[in-house]
Amino acid sequence: MLKQTLLAFSILSVAGAAAAADITNPFYVVSEQGEIGFITSASARKVVEKGDFDRSKSTQYALQEEVRVGLTDSLALVGTVGNTWDRWKSNWDRQAWRRNRDNENINWSAGMAWNITTGPARWQVSGKYGQDRLKNFDGEYKYVAGETKLGYQFKRALPYVTGGIEVPVGQKSGLKGFAGDKFTYNAKAGVYQGKCEVWALDTGVRLTYDENREARVVTAEAEASYYITPKIALGVYGTYALDGRAKYGTDIYDKSVGARLRMFF
Repeated sequence: MLKQTLLAFSILSVAGAAAAADITNPFYVVSEQGEIGFITSASARKVVEKGDFDRSKSTQYALQEEVRVGLTDSLALVGTVGNTWDRWKSNWDRQAWRRNRDNENINWSAGMAWNITTGPARWQVSGKYGQDRLKNFDGEYKYVAGETKLGYQFKRALPYVTGGIEVPVGQKSGLKGFAGDKFTYNAKAGVYQGKCEVWALDTGVRLTYDENREARVVTAEAEASYYITPKIALGVYGTYALDGRAKYGTDIYDKSVGARLRMFF
């Protein structure tokens, strides 16, 4: 009986610690100065665009690593590096399909994230500088981006909203006229909730607007995570475009699935 009681107490202690760390929380940056976090994401995405003059289909596989280093208990340096393997085809003006593949779409970014907590209120601001390099277009796209996030913690549910902007600061070679030089905006309304002190669920709807293509996409997002230890969590996620429109009468169909491993030390 004593062994069973101690075992039950240990399980509850681990679950409570996982909830306290809450590394899957959308407002989690770091928990202390010197903490280091690694977030590894792998995904598959399919995009289909059907317009009056052009149709295109793309299948993308992406791998990204994010590293966080705690400068204080709520401020962290954040860096990412990744690559996208793209398989796409298009038939401009409804002519023969043209096929291509890009295996070296390297992207990286560096910035900071700051978390502010006042009672149950949550506030987070972040900013970064990034570059995308596409070998197939022999070009480079540079940008700066910023995002702010607001939320309120109830007993278990945490509703929140985000708003962000991406501003191009440089392009060269084949990307000129392709990536564009106008802004991209995004906003999201979501709800985060812990489940049984071991599971976590993050769902929401995001609106993205690209001024270059006059493209507006409304996307449903969801991620379910399981805590392996208090500081390690494995999640699966998916996105699905509920509505997508661009100029020239283009309809956008976009969906993706992926897995994400979070580890903090």
